[in-house]
Amino acid sequence: MPIRHLFEKSKKEKERKAKKEAAKKVAVGTAVGTALGAITGLLFAPKSGKETREDIAKMTKETADTVKETIKDSTQVLKEKKDEIEKSIKEKIEEVKSKKENIECECCEDEFYDELEEFEEENCEEKKEENN
Repeated sequence: MPIRHLFEKSKKEKERKAKKEAAKKVAVGTAVGTALGAITGLLFAPKSGKETREDIAKMTKETADTVKETIKDSTQVLKEKKDEIEKSIKEKIEEVKSKKENIECECCEDEFYDELEEFEEENCEEKKEENN
């Protein structure tokens, strides 16, 4: 059972890392794509220098906002996954505790019945001796 648990833990950790990397790649891809689109649009648009600078400033702000939003979304997804994992771990801990208590109770029950049986045997022997 512990080996299986270690494999599952390792697998979950790898999945978390992969998701984190994917979120980073999405953020970087969004930023790069927006920047390239903005630059391409500026280079091919026949505008004056002032208008071009204003467009650059506007697009830079939009790109920064897009990156911030993407990071915010990715962070939210990661937080939700973290909460799911924490909930799952807590449930497993409670399950293990419950199983442990059941095992302890079963052990106590077994001991009780063993002692009861011994007591009954002793009483039975004493009564036999008294009757003889």
